[in-house]
Amino acid sequence: MDRQKLTTWATGTAIERLPWAARALLGCAAAALAVALTYTIPPLRAFPLLLAFPTVILSAWFLGMGGGMFCAISEAVLVDAFLTKAQERFSVGNAREEVRLAVFLTISILLGWIIRRLARQRADLVTRGLEQRLALLTTERQLAEERAQASEALRDRDAKLQLALEANGMGLWVWDVPQGTLHWSDEVYRLLGREPGTVEADFDSWLAMIHPDDRVMVSDAGRAVLSDPNAPAHSQHRVVWPDGAVHWVESLGKRQLDSDGGLLRVVGVLSDITHRKRAEDAMLRAEKLAIAGRLAASVAHEINNPLEAVSNLLFLISLTESPAVAQEHAREAMDQLMRVSMITQQTLKFHRQTGAPRLAILSEILSSVLGMFRGKLRAAEIAVDLDAQREAEVSCMPSEAQQIFANLISNSIDAMPAGGRLSIRLRPSRHWRDRRVEGMRITFHDSGVGMDRATMKRIFEPFFTTKADTGTGLGMWVVAQLVDRHHGQVSVRSTQRDGRSGTAFSVFLPFELNAAKIVEETAPQSSDTLARAID
Repeated sequence: MDRQKLTTWATGTAIERLPWAARALLGCAAAALAVALTYTIPPLRAFPLLLAFPTVILSAWFLGMGGGMFCAISEAVLVDAFLTKAQERFSVGNAREEVRLAVFLTISILLGWIIRRLARQRADLVTRGLEQRLALLTTERQLAEERAQASEALRDRDAKLQLALEANGMGLWVWDVPQGTLHWSDEVYRLLGREPGTVEADFDSWLAMIHPDDRVMVSDAGRAVLSDPNAPAHSQHRVVWPDGAVHWVESLGKRQLDSDGGLLRVVGVLSDITHRKRAEDAMLRAEKLAIAGRLAASVAHEINNPLEAVSNLLFLISLTESPAVAQEHAREAMDQLMRVSMITQQTLKFHRQTGAPRLAILSEILSSVLGMFRGKLRAAEIAVDLDAQREAEVSCMPSEAQQIFANLISNSIDAMPAGGRLSIRLRPSRHWRDRRVEGMRITFHDSGVGMDRATMKRIFEPFFTTKADTGTGLGMWVVAQLVDRHHGQVSVRSTQRDGRSGTAFSVFLPFELNAAKIVEETAPQSSDTLARAID
């Protein structure tokens, strides 16, 4: 219906584009047609102006006000000429008939103008309504196209992401925290040694596949993710396949928050790092062998001196004839042999330890390591100051702590080819990143040549060395790995200023080997979902 009205209005608008003379003639023709119909139909002759009013109104509607006015005037003239009686004829000078003529003309033209205006306004309203509907339909079509394009782009991105994850051997997992549910991609199942869909994706199944020695660590990391917004959603642990094979996996996640800042979900990827772990273990073993070789050389040097003294004393005993002198030489020989025994016991004490951590005094470990390097330190003319205050026992792997200290002392000796001073200080301290974790901080400060910024940035990288002829590039990397195993921290500062050059290494070892336990004890248990999963 609206479309028909709009078409009629559009037709009228097209007639209005005709010249004014043509529209005037059309108005006159309409008036003539109305008078002719009135004259032809006898009952209408009694009402000569009955068809005149609608004719003028329609003419004003379709032909404009110019055509309507010509139509009204033509109606007045033709009605006066053909339809009215002689006594009622409009004539100039007859006031009554002139008023009647003026009223007819005024009313007809006014009604035509009003109806035309109302019709145009209604047509405008209809047009605007249609335009709005058209705009709405256009917008809906654009939105539909954009949704389709977005869906297509999302499908393409998901396909590319899935392809990239599969190419890199990674699986995607999603942890819906409010619902307490997990979603695993097919690659996650394969990384766990299972076929997709054969295992229920929940916390019980996940913990059941983790190596028993790593379950507590994974549980602690999960609690930390829920309770501490600064805790990293990153962990490395072992999983056990159905055939009994043990694989290392690395999980890296990212939090997603809702509008109120609450934890909505954690999205992450899982990757197999078994080959990397094996390579790291191989490098660690190689560096341990290198450290063992250097320590063996130092121990051999330390043992050689008292053995030479014993040999000389025995030779003197064989030459002397005085029992008193022989006894004096024998006592000196016994002192030298006791020194050899002490060095041997210190060396074997750490290499006979089991793999379990135990409480140890770090200054004792440092003293034993310094004893092994005593000859090298003396030959390099390096003075050593060991200062331990308010020292407490630390839960650690003594053999690994010995390796950390041996690497740092060895590097300090190499940094002071012309002699100098090595200061070692032990103090109770806290972890710089988490002030809740307490432990011991060991600082090694030498007066050596120092390092530039480029060297300090790469000093903990594997195979990076400044000793091209003798270095393996694994010493400081091993230190960083072993400190990380103890949940500690190692940092370095160095300067090459004239007269003030030197390097300081700071090693922090927590009192508890598993520092995550401290975070667990102090963190609020705010998630029933994770608690149920862990229980």
